[in-house]
Amino acid sequence: MTSETSYKDGFGLALVGCGQIATHHLEAMASALPRKIQLCALCDPSKERRAAIDDLVLNKYSNSLLCSGQPARHFDTLEGLLSSSDGFAKDVIDVIFIAVPHDLHETIALQALSFEHAKIVVLEKPLAPTRDACDRLVKHSEKLMTDGQTNTPSPMLIIAEQSPYWHEVALARQLIAEGTIGSIVTAASYYYESMRDNVTSGSVDESGGLGWRGSIARAGGGIALDGGLHWIRPLREMLDRRIERVVAVVRRNLEPRLQMEGESVAHALFQMESHSTHVEPDGAGPLVATYSCNMLATAPMAHDTCPYFRITGTKGELVIHGNGLFREDPGAGGLRLYNEEHSQGKELFLDDRKGGFFLGFAGLWSEIYRIGTNQDHTAAHQSVVRAADDVRVVLAMYKSAANGSWEDV
Repeated sequence: MTSETSYKDGFGLALVGCGQIATHHLEAMASALPRKIQLCALCDPSKERRAAIDDLVLNKYSNSLLCSGQPARHFDTLEGLLSSSDGFAKDVIDVIFIAVPHDLHETIALQALSFEHAKIVVLEKPLAPTRDACDRLVKHSEKLMTDGQTNTPSPMLIIAEQSPYWHEVALARQLIAEGTIGSIVTAASYYYESMRDNVTSGSVDESGGLGWRGSIARAGGGIALDGGLHWIRPLREMLDRRIERVVAVVRRNLEPRLQMEGESVAHALFQMESHSTHVEPDGAGPLVATYSCNMLATAPMAHDTCPYFRITGTKGELVIHGNGLFREDPGAGGLRLYNEEHSQGKELFLDDRKGGFFLGFAGLWSEIYRIGTNQDHTAAHQSVVRAADDVRVVLAMYKSAANGSWEDV
């Protein structure tokens, strides 16, 4: 596969960072885009992690993810890939997907974007763990968008946030826009995970823990900047409003084996901006949403009873639910509508449907493929802008928790 034909015949993929989250992305590529994305390179300082990804792809996805059945080439670093003397990076790689600890996001993304042969750079959320780093990446992305109007193909940065493509979130947004539950009165979101049950949360055995995810220096915060970030974007997407102000509290050190320096529990109120088309009733005040997230180490949790999201309108409610992110059963997920016609609730997805939140990865990669194929620099840049807004919300939460007051986002 050469650079001249790759945009027509499929993308050559380099995976930078071979941790747990990469397995969900590879599964999504294999299911949503068979043969359209082909894994050609693995970059990670750990031979063991590279070997684990190799085994996964060879055993489960060889027909859909490997180019001509050939295993991916291995590199210790992205620099090693980009400087390959045989032109491998130039001629074979189209997409560089970065899934590394948060503190490395800016450095490695800019390294990939500076490669002289234009690539599509996909970066796992969060955009970066600090406001300054987010601002720099937004500014760089804006320049890429401007340059992309004249240079084809030219590099672009896309942020991998799958929650907007979560089927329940997409349908709820559509129903809210159509006025199915009337004018929005309030909304609530609740992210919760038990490391005992959650397939993505690491381990709590004697040799386990969260590794870099438990370090403020590396992760930038606790659960709100990690898995909890996925519950902030849906509120903004479904309600079609930005978050303007926050007030929050956090708790740390709930479980010694959790090994998380950042918060394990966070609660907040989000004051939303006024809607562009919907005028609030006189005296109603701004729309306020509630947000909670927590991570417990070993406690079993009631995954099947507590909604992920509950959105209340003047004509009814929408509830997004699921039965967790269990190791053995990833959960069905679902969206239930309550209104005059369905006072006991109507389930809008099949009860036996599996996947729930994880199905959003497939929609995400379908959109990444569309953006790359069409060289849609505007959409790529918007993914960066939205990701920066998500991080700013969490950083405002941390500031509010420290000083006990409302903070602007």
